[in-house]
Amino acid sequence: MDHRTFEQLAAGAVLDDLDQRERLAFETHRLSCPSCRSLVDDLLAVAADLALVSPPRQPPSGLRDAVMAAVVGSAVGAPGVAVAEADPSPDRRSPLVDIAGLRRETRRLRLLNAVSLAAAAVLAIAAFGLAVRTTDLSEELAASRQAASVAAERLEYQSAAMAVAVDPGHETCTLHSEPIAAGASAVCVYRPGSAESYLMASALPPTPDGMVYQLWYADETGVHALGTYAYDGHGAFVAPFTVDLAAAAAVMVTLEPEGGAVGEPGPEVVFGEL
Repeated sequence: MDHRTFEQLAAGAVLDDLDQRERLAFETHRLSCPSCRSLVDDLLAVAADLALVSPPRQPPSGLRDAVMAAVVGSAVGAPGVAVAEADPSPDRRSPLVDIAGLRRETRRLRLLNAVSLAAAAVLAIAAFGLAVRTTDLSEELAASRQAASVAAERLEYQSAAMAVAVDPGHETCTLHSEPIAAGASAVCVYRPGSAESYLMASALPPTPDGMVYQLWYADETGVHALGTYAYDGHGAFVAPFTVDLAAAAAVMVTLEPEGGAVGEPGPEVVFGEL
């Protein structure tokens, strides 16, 4: 195998997607190849960063104690809300990716999302009772709702991408970062024959004001524009392609003005051949 082939096997090694012969060849090569060892470390960071989907927020000044006490009371007393217990038995099938840990983190994020929604409700009640701070509390309420919505969307993408990654029938593709995102790591996971396809990346720079990341794929008929996503730079960047990539030749992410491009793609951020 040449070095290019070993680079393509790196994503499969991280996702435990290699057969015995491929894994033995890759692990033997990795022992003597600093570049492939570094690539595996970067891809492991992508998997670990999938859990970091909910940015920290501070309660409004003057209401911290009251709001936090109410949120804790709501979380403890709410029916059907319980803290997820750690799975004592690790996933022995995946030595390179802690899938069990990601599942526990997913359950934890679902609880955090419920708590965020409870916080928004408490802030609404506080705004009603404290008329002197109506404007400030309304802004905090809107921010909490927006943050909860973003966290819920990221959680949905994370859960769906993880489900594809552990499916025995999935395919993977390693994307290479361009100078605009030097140091970023990215992989594409997809299930042939379905639209279940996701980009997972870490260390991408946040999108500037008025700009978005746009996903693309190329096949024999041309280059096709897909969805656009703003990114705040916190945690992993996970986004759906929403198309079957089985017949695609390449995928990429570009930086575009808000609304995205429909013709010629803008500056490439990451790119990979399938």
